[in-house]
Amino acid sequence: MSALSGDLRDLIEHDQKSARPLLSDLVARLPKSAEARVLLANSYLRSLEAAPALEHYRAAHALDPKNLSIRHQMGLCAVVQGDYEGALGFYREALSLSPQEHSASMAALMLHRLGRPAEAVKAYSDLLSKLKRDREEAPHVLRGAAMLLRDAGAPLAAERYMHELIVAYRANPVRVAAALVERDNSIDFHEWTRYAHKTHLARALARYQQKNPGALRFPATFVLPEDRAGLLEYAAREPSALFIAKPHRGTGGQGIAISRDAVALAARDDVVVQRYVERPYLVDGRKGHIRLYGLVTSLAPLRAYLYRDGIVRFAPDAYDLSEQGLANVHGHVTNTALHRGHPKLEVSNDPAQENSGNVWSLRAFLKRMKADGRDVDHVWTELRALAKGFLAMVAADGLFKRQAKAAPRRAFPPKLFGLDVLVDADGKPWLIEAQRKP
Repeated sequence: MSALSGDLRDLIEHDQKSARPLLSDLVARLPKSAEARVLLANSYLRSLEAAPALEHYRAAHALDPKNLSIRHQMGLCAVVQGDYEGALGFYREALSLSPQEHSASMAALMLHRLGRPAEAVKAYSDLLSKLKRDREEAPHVLRGAAMLLRDAGAPLAAERYMHELIVAYRANPVRVAAALVERDNSIDFHEWTRYAHKTHLARALARYQQKNPGALRFPATFVLPEDRAGLLEYAAREPSALFIAKPHRGTGGQGIAISRDAVALAARDDVVVQRYVERPYLVDGRKGHIRLYGLVTSLAPLRAYLYRDGIVRFAPDAYDLSEQGLANVHGHVTNTALHRGHPKLEVSNDPAQENSGNVWSLRAFLKRMKADGRDVDHVWTELRALAKGFLAMVAADGLFKRQAKAAPRRAFPPKLFGLDVLVDADGKPWLIEAQRKP
């Protein structure tokens, strides 16, 4: 079994459609294998399905009750569902088995979220008194203690730990920043997960658009089977329209189909169907999409930043709207993970090569647009407006109000989010998807 784990983990990451039935079969054939259960749980967590993931981690825990990693994953599932009391229980159970720093750090954070500051201060103080500052958990503990103390009305005490964190960052910025970002993307306010789900995003965009016509540019979207009639009506009005179908919980560009046959697509009940943007802006005949990165740092007042750089991913094959070309996902789907092993796929590891291969920097992409005679200042203004519109939609959907009520102000980390955007041949950006863990 252990020899297979590496291959199965890779399959979970890059081909969920194939991985899930294989793992379910493996669990059926090896009912006493905790490892098989963990792999199946991982596949559910990878597609943001925390409830079934927790069920399978529980089964794995019953088979291997002393495994700390399984308990930590159970705690993470509870966090992802917004069950902070349950998460606290899992992390305390882990602590009872072994005084592990991660367990203690997460238990302290859960106490902060539950509005139990005295207990949280003691938990952080006990941990910090013996925590070596070069340990992997140190940046999380220092920042967590500082945020707790600020919420507790002790800003001067908080600054001591924040100063330590800044010193650590200056000494090793990549390690410290990478650690914080990786953890933050897993312990943010759980409702952000909704916007990474294509169905919920489509519904939220439709509600916002109904009250704010034209506020956000995104393709006509239909969730099947509920919107079957709407899709067919739209196709009747737009007989030449091209559509793209994506699995509800698809990741990595998996399971995508492009077709003009709306009737065939409407017969499915497992996809979200969008009007395909047929005239994308092409670079050397190839289609690409932009990943924008934004950061929400405060809810009251709402304060957010848009990073001026990002990445642009290109399909390895030339863009082709012929019937044969539409069947070739390597000319239409721009998610690099889907094209692993493609002979034309080239991803440079040299940060100086910003306009080479299939992954560019946004800066290099805009420079190319300018060389092609486009008004990139206007394009950037529109990208900024799109990101601002997305946050306005999230606010209108009530997420920020619910987060503010869920826990003390600084119990959640700054929220890094990603937007996948397609720029069309006229230089207009279209919101395609949102990413909870960019």
